[in-house]
Amino acid sequence: MIRKQKMIATLTQLREMRERKVNDLSSQLAQQKQLVLRYQNNISALNRLGSGTGAEVADATQLSNLARYKANIQRVIAWQTQASALAEKQQDALQSELISHACQEKTVSLVLEQQQQALMQARQQQQQKLTDAQAMQCWLRNRRKFA
Repeated sequence: MIRKQKMIATLTQLREMRERKVNDLSSQLAQQKQLVLRYQNNISALNRLGSGTGAEVADATQLSNLARYKANIQRVIAWQTQASALAEKQQDALQSELISHACQEKTVSLVLEQQQQALMQARQQQQQKLTDAQAMQCWLRNRRKFA
């Protein structure tokens, strides 16, 4: 019985550690999703900036400035797109890791629940044996009195 109690205590600690890991990964995944969304919003805003032709260009200097401006915008868009792709890969990896750890946590929880039920059943059986033994003693005493 003591062995089962120690096993239950160990399983409880393991479950708590797994729960913390799942919670940490959930938090990291939420942050990563926000980062991906931020990159996507940045790319959309930059595309809007780059697609606007602006006012009519009056001279060659303004045309040159506009061309450099659009080239810089395109460079930033390319950089943001690469960063977004990397963030999405990290998000996918976090999602996979979260699923894996959640499954492990659930497995430990189920084993813990089974062990707790087994311990409770063993205690009930032990209590029933004590009750039966006391009832037998009472019955034997009463039988001796009246015999």
